[in-house]
Amino acid sequence: MKDKLIHLGSCSRPHGIKGGFSAHLINHHDSSLEAGSKVILRPKNKSSSISEDGEEFEVNSISFGNKCILYFSGVEDRNSVESMIPFEIYINRSELPEPEDGSYYLEDLVGLKVLDEKGVELGKVKTYFDNGAQTVLVVKKSKGTVELPFVEQFFPEVNIEEGHIVMIEPELI
Repeated sequence: MKDKLIHLGSCSRPHGIKGGFSAHLINHHDSSLEAGSKVILRPKNKSSSISEDGEEFEVNSISFGNKCILYFSGVEDRNSVESMIPFEIYINRSELPEPEDGSYYLEDLVGLKVLDEKGVELGKVKTYFDNGAQTVLVVKKSKGTVELPFVEQFFPEVNIEEGHIVMIEPELI
């Protein structure tokens, strides 16, 4: 577990009686998870039976629809599921395929310098989250934070190689 862990989502509900989990994934529409993927589960609180250090599980099957349903190898009944939840889902960065040219993972944005259109540094990307409609970037500035939808109108340029992203701040009224 020395590799960089990327947060994929969480689970707090069982699905059915045969060991299924109803999961909430951060990037539900473009998930890299598939049967055979190895993930690290970490407890959200002390009611989970998962070790605080995290435990590795292999995805037995996954289906996407109105919700994401996960089955892990070795978890075969609802009692096991209920003892494990709630937990966070992570994956080792090395388990993910390298992004195509011009593409990147959202996690690759964390830590990038945030510049204005003139190249003046405004801060750094602190984190991101999905608000249900879109991805939102959280930018740490010298005075506070800014949360903006990760859309071209606010972030017209991402340059992973040079380590920066351009942000256009909305004018306050």
